[in-house]
Amino acid sequence: MDLDSKIGNFKPEIVVLYCKNCLAKDSGPVGNMVSNSKFSARLVMLPCSSKVEASHVLKILAQGADGVEVVGCPEKQCRFLVGNTRAEKRIEYARQLLGKINFDMDRLGMDRGENLSLSQLISLAEKRANAVMNIGPNLMKG
Repeated sequence: MDLDSKIGNFKPEIVVLYCKNCLAKDSGPVGNMVSNSKFSARLVMLPCSSKVEASHVLKILAQGADGVEVVGCPEKQCRFLVGNTRAEKRIEYARQLLGKINFDMDRLGMDRGENLSLSQLISLAEKRANAVMNIGPNLMKG
């Protein structure tokens, strides 16, 4: 299958790593797969977005995900004081590393939110999927 036909059938696979403290209080863990006709997303709950390391998100991309979205608490509202600020710096560092190897930085991003519902997490995944759709499939995908 050539690249043009892969792009024509392209359905981005997005991994969303989200802080459990950014969910609405009445939401339980929403870690699961979500799929529609445009993209699929795997939602992974973390105790804090500060648990994300640059090496983790790069490994997720190396294993074939088309994009990664990290979701943390709003600025200055992290229950671990500066966890979300650390996560943001790590994501920016990983984006810079991707740029250095000419791998599109838009495959990786971070958003912040509070009292998020499942549908809002899916919307953030869709936002990353739309960015990735313009880039095309991850060439590291097997």
